[in-house]
Amino acid sequence: MTRYASLAALLVALLVALPACPLVDAEADVQSACVTYQGVQVDAMPQVAGTLEKSFTVSDLEGLKTLADNGFELAFESAAVLPTSGITDLGFVQAADVSITSGAANSMLPPFDFTCENCGSAAAELDVAPVGSGADAKDYLESGSLIVTLDLTGMPPAVAWTMDVDVCVTGTASYELNE
Repeated sequence: MTRYASLAALLVALLVALPACPLVDAEADVQSACVTYQGVQVDAMPQVAGTLEKSFTVSDLEGLKTLADNGFELAFESAAVLPTSGITDLGFVQAADVSITSGAANSMLPPFDFTCENCGSAAAELDVAPVGSGADAKDYLESGSLIVTLDLTGMPPAVAWTMDVDVCVTGTASYELNE
């Protein structure tokens, strides 16, 4: 056997024995992508401790749905409430709960919840964390709309005010190209 034949046989043996390596292996992260429901109106309320409940439907999901359609695995990450007029902070909030359900009439998806206790502060925004680990958001986004229910418990302000509510996801996408 010639030296080149021996070298060729060795290369073939190595290629058979070694696992295939991908030509391209890429991963992309979405740090945070949000849908915002703007201008939620809150009427002036009597100065009594209680729970303010607001429910609304978010239908503009195209940006997040595009990420899911392009292979991103998305999980609900956070919710945020930001007063936009009438008040400057959410210091009155003792507890906050945000529940997300699918807007599809026959959906079997369970509600996904965010919550915080003793969460009111003089901060301009109230951030609410998911209960448990982030749920796969893809099925919720594919349903076409989200029903968001917000419960704020505490002594509400005596003035009318408005707020914006964000629901955010995080995610990753992987792509591998082999020979």
